[in-house]
Amino acid sequence: MDDRRAFLALVTALVPASLLTLEAQAPSAAPAAVPPRELARHTLTGPLADFDALLIELRPPVGEGREHRHNGPVQGYVLEGKVRFGVNHEPARIYGVGETFFEETGALHSTFGSVDGAPARVLVFMVVPKATNGAAATA
Repeated sequence: MDDRRAFLALVTALVPASLLTLEAQAPSAAPAAVPPRELARHTLTGPLADFDALLIELRPPVGEGREHRHNGPVQGYVLEGKVRFGVNHEPARIYGVGETFFEETGALHSTFGSVDGAPARVLVFMVVPKATNGAAATA
């Protein structure tokens, strides 16, 4: 529970409260994929001087997503809807509003998408190498 409180405290320090309010959306049959939206980027200092703290809003489409890796840790918080999340081909879990998920640096992000055709909105906090978006290079 302390980890969740620390995450929420960090998020509220980085994002204006107006961004955390739910937006009214007209229901649609198949929500289209929306690109990630960078909300904040802050340069870290000291032993983490080669990294940025990155805050992103995601609106994942329905489905499983595509496999990929991140070159930094990922902490997610579901603002709206439900998302399916899984790493390293382990069984996926469904997270609803107010729940958090975590992905270790370099883990294979094997499943990510909204559930039941309903729109979802996720706030993601990442620590990434400076000037990158957190996506690890693919071989």
